[in-house]
Amino acid sequence: MSESYGADAVLIVHFAYVVFVVSGFLLIPLGVWRGWRWTRGVRYRVLHGAAIGYVAFEQVFHITCPLTLWEYRLRGGAGAPHAFVPRLLQTVLFHRWPRPVFTGLYLGLVAWALFYWWRWPPDHD
Repeated sequence: MSESYGADAVLIVHFAYVVFVVSGFLLIPLGVWRGWRWTRGVRYRVLHGAAIGYVAFEQVFHITCPLTLWEYRLRGGAGAPHAFVPRLLQTVLFHRWPRPVFTGLYLGLVAWALFYWWRWPPDHD
């Protein structure tokens, strides 16, 4: 039972990682428009770029995400979780699209992050 809670915790961390990456693409231009300094901060921008860059790296080199492996192992190699929220999170995080779709998507997001860096360079604190 405690492994299930651990697996659910890993799933929530995984979901938070995805939210961080996706929200960055919305918050950076919004922050520039609204004058939020933290969205132009070097630390935030490097962390955001590294987060999406790591996902693209995993995809290009066919590496399974460590969070996915950890969750799977904590579940004893079992399938999807049974509780509603973990099941919902897993449905949002994992799709059955062909690998080239994900590769193109992730590389496109890296290009988008680089465009933001060029268009709205970070402030050097």
